[in-house]
Order: sequence, then C-alpha cells, then structure tokens
Amino acid sequence: MQSTADLRTIAKHELLEEVVHTFGVARIKVTGDSMLPSVWPGDVITIGRRPFSELRPGHIVLCSRGEQLVAHRVVRRVGDHLITRGDSLRSNDPPFQETHVLGRVVSITRNGHDIDPRFTRARRMAAWLLRRSDVCGRVFLRWTRFGPENWPRMNADKRR
Repeated sequence: MQSTADLRTIAKHELLEEVVHTFGVARIKVTGDSMLPSVWPGDVITIGRRPFSELRPGHIVLCSRGEQLVAHRVVRRVGDHLITRGDSLRSNDPPFQETHVLGRVVSITRNGHDIDPRFTRARRMAAWLLRRSDVCGRVFLRWTRFGPENWPRMNADKRR
C-alpha cells in the first residue's frame, strides 16, 4: 500500500504532465541543487512543451522517472533517448525515453528576475569546479542561501 505522501507526489506529477500537455506550459519551483550554478534551489522554471525532435544538447529538459521529476541538461541524443546530466554532477543520468520527457525549460526566474537558461562559459567553468569539489559545492550553496539582497556588491549598487 502506498503512503499518503507517495500518492500526493504521484498526483502532482500527473497534474503537471496534464497541464503541460493541455496548455503547453507550466511553472514549478526547483528544490534540488544538481543544476548549480545555472538553476538554484528556490528558482522557478517554466516548462514548455516541445517536440522531442527539437531537443538538443545544451537544452535543459524536465523528465519524469517514476515518482521523481528531474530537470537536467541534455548531454547528447542516442536514438530515441536523451542522455542528461545535472550541471554540477559528475556522471550522466540513465537515458530518458521520449515518453518520459515533459518539456524543455524555456525560462528561469530567480527573485523576480528572468535568468537565461543557456550554459554560458562562466557557468561551464563554475560547474566544472562544482563537479570536482564537494567543498566548493557546500560553500556555493551557503552563499546562495543568503540571497542577492545580502550580497555586498548588489547592496552597494542599490545605494548609488
């Protein structure tokens, strides 16, 4: 017998799939940190329905695997499967079939501001560092928890 929490999770996933299928777009709040530095815990991602044939390496996609939703970057395509990986993770995910892909991340919202989802050179370098150092990952997460309102540079800009 499944627990109430499991049933709630299944219902949320089914509802999200239905919203994306019906309306072509849905927004969800990110809870994990596997996509640092591109996507932070607390960011809101907008998922757009896209044909599977349009998904390319570099795109961030939302996939469903059992009771888990995964928003990771496409590393490559292998036939009718996508190989994905979180930006700060060392290894690729098991392949996702077309039926498990809910859509592509078309925008990221952080603290009310839109963030470009592309994998820029700076993000690549930061992700490389995060993949190789658990200490850097912990420091980065603590730093991000303070939020931009507490970052000295941004506060200095506000005072000007």
